Amino acid sequence: MQTWNGFPLINDETPSDDLFNARDDKGVLFGRGYVERDFNVYPHEMFAPPTQMALIDPSEYDARIEEQERLESSMEHIYLGAPNQLPRFVNLDQASSNFCWNYSTVHTVMLARLRDNQPLVRLNPNASAIIIKQGRNEGGWCGLSAQWGREHGFAEEGTGEGQWPLHGMSLRYDTPALRASMAKYKITEDWVDMAQPVYGQNLTQRQLATCLLSNQPCAVDFDWWGHSVCAIRWVKVEAGSYGLLILNSWKGWGRHGLAVLQGSKMNTMGAICSRVVKAA
Repeated sequence: MQTWNGFPLINDETPSDDLFNARDDKGVLFGRGYVERDFNVYPHEMFAPPTQMALIDPSEYDARIEEQERLESSMEHIYLGAPNQLPRFVNLDQASSNFCWNYSTVHTVMLARLRDNQPLVRLNPNASAIIIKQGRNEGGWCGLSAQWGREHGFAEEGTGEGQWPLHGMSLRYDTPALRASMAKYKITEDWVDMAQPVYGQNLTQRQLATCLLSNQPCAVDFDWWGHSVCAIRWVKVEAGSYGLLILNSWKGWGRHGLAVLQGSKMNTMGAICSRVVKAA
């Protein structure tokens, strides 16, 4: 596989098997879980962009990227810290579940908290996914998990009161104490087109670039991949060509879970931005 700055580079030349048959160190196939869209059931809609976003002009991209490099201020720098250090937290692991659509959004919440110097708390996407799907291991869209995050928040990972065990799949963990704890980790400001249904909420590529150049992490769905991940940075791959630096929910994949998408692989089917998360 090609690389860029030490990250796997996924573009139009990347063999499909490298992505669709990716396995963990035990040979278990990584889960995905983005639901293939049936346009007879979920038709095209006219997209109304978030009206209050001040878009960054593409002519400014290079200067913004260079400034992030000079100041070491991007979400990449915040997540990885100084060169050759381990990341601030190990990327969340969906294992073989179909909950990528929730892991992508929860990654944005953890990263937004990290950016805003809030205490590091490891959150568990399985909790809200299981509750939303009523115990079923089903796919979805990042807009669905973002809706839950606005209304209810997300659960802490753990075995104590008000927490949800790692990879737990039972509704018995859904207790009043859990719901009270979830409320501490709500998304309080985001960029999402509320006029659209959860399966149709998608930022334009320019809106996505603006968010990432402003250090606002985004959950992104890809129809070609059947997968949802967290976009953390807009990067310059080469002159005139940009890419998405993504954080995946596959343990041991990429460089600390990170890789770069380029070309048509950047085209999202769904995208939301978590701007601000409740301080807890």
